[in-house]
Amino acid sequence: MALDPLHWQIKLAQEDDAPWNEAVEGLDDLAQAIRIICLTPKLSVPTEPEQFCDALSYIDRVPAEAIPGISKEIWEGITRWEPRVLLDRVDVEQLGLAYFAASIFWRPRSDVLSDIQRTDVDLMRAE
Repeated sequence: MALDPLHWQIKLAQEDDAPWNEAVEGLDDLAQAIRIICLTPKLSVPTEPEQFCDALSYIDRVPAEAIPGISKEIWEGITRWEPRVLLDRVDVEQLGLAYFAASIFWRPRSDVLSDIQRTDVDLMRAE
């Protein structure tokens, strides 16, 4: 069920052979916006240097520092930069060396679509 024709964006390719001209809309648009916020570091967009979050800056730290740091960055980034969603919780776990996964539980602000959604984001150092 789409939220509204206003809620859409170009689909980010997940695979090398993915079509470049597809769009996501509705809940998929919101989930993609959450992934973008989580994976885009602050200062990476010159016109909006404070936009997004610094979750990736924590992935080389010990889990006792990394997990709460990643959780806080994701929570603050989504709360500030994606006003269309309400967060329920952010769960972060370490899956390997410099590899964490965040499960983000959220719902759209619309009363019609009030079921909690979950978006999983893998955070790891690019090689």
